[in-house]
Amino acid sequence: MAAENTFIEEDGFGFVPRPDLKQHGRSYEIVRRYTLTNKNKAIVKLISWGAGIQSIKVPNKKGVISDVVLGFDDMNGYLENRYMGSILGRLVNRVADAKMRIKKTIYSLSINDEYGKDHVNGGVVGFDNVNWNSYILNKQVVMSHLSPAGREGYPGHMLTQVKYTWTDDNQLYVNIRATATEPTPANITNYCFFNLAGHGMGPEELKKHVVTINADSWTFMDIKNNLPTGAICPVENTVYDLRLPTQLTKETLYRVPGGGYNHNLCICSPSSWCYRFHARIIHPESGRTLEIYSNHPGLQFYTGNDLPDPDRVYPPDWPNYIPDIRDKSRTNWRIYGKEGISYRRHGAFVLSPQNYPNAINIDHFPSCILYPGKVYVHDMTYKFGLLNENY
Repeated sequence: MAAENTFIEEDGFGFVPRPDLKQHGRSYEIVRRYTLTNKNKAIVKLISWGAGIQSIKVPNKKGVISDVVLGFDDMNGYLENRYMGSILGRLVNRVADAKMRIKKTIYSLSINDEYGKDHVNGGVVGFDNVNWNSYILNKQVVMSHLSPAGREGYPGHMLTQVKYTWTDDNQLYVNIRATATEPTPANITNYCFFNLAGHGMGPEELKKHVVTINADSWTFMDIKNNLPTGAICPVENTVYDLRLPTQLTKETLYRVPGGGYNHNLCICSPSSWCYRFHARIIHPESGRTLEIYSNHPGLQFYTGNDLPDPDRVYPPDWPNYIPDIRDKSRTNWRIYGKEGISYRRHGAFVLSPQNYPNAINIDHFPSCILYPGKVYVHDMTYKFGLLNENY
């Protein structure tokens, strides 16, 4: 990791309520921001809230540096809109019926999905929804969080550490480690929204991106609840075959059930847990490229289908409502990101390495149980580059 020229600055990003601190004469704690600048003046900004990525600024083929990550300029945006750029855990993705079995014990997890049935992305107080302890270690930023036993229904205390390294050749290393005091599931990842044309360029530019994913199968999913059935199906002759470069045109997205990708693809490998190439996506006009590497068996590919659609009218309090209690009134739902830009449906993509969804409940999926004395390891890399002149 060539990060010897990386310069790191620390400042405050905002404050979040902490009622438990009132006895110490204060009720808020600071959210810290870290700005990592390499020798090429490319920049990564991290925040301690959710141990998240707030900004990544990299050059295009003309040398112009722009932000390619969706996010917010202040804490209000992150408090109102979860998951964007954050670390997700203990279990990313969905758990069917918010229940899981470890050995002979059945645990009930918190229910926080839009249908009032399943457990999603670690629950109400998941890893994205807490302020992590953070510090600078040499040329890296290290963040840690202790999830107490019983939180969101999970057994055992879990201590998680995330280390970010920004190199001189525009590679962002994300190294995740976790330990636990009791057998408990662990499937932890970063969930960053990208648009290589620029964070505010929207669906018009997303549909010019060309993606390649190193996966020859996918976990078949029930479109009614976005949960895998347990079947692993070949991608050949389906819309999930992205082994050859595929442009994300409107026609491509709308051939996918649900109007876009939000699926787990099974990465090709001789071993489920070896570090290897997952995906490559390019934006030909800017010349920017992004490659994803990880030691996990799956890759969740998402094309921003659930970002606000200007042509749709939403129920009140969307997306935090329970469908069977909504009334007939309607509201216009919008997300305003950095620089006041309105983020729209199909305006960004996510390539998030992880274990298979609901693996805790499907025996033939790779195990996600972390045992005491063992260390959970997830190493992933975002590698930014430029197309050569012959492309």
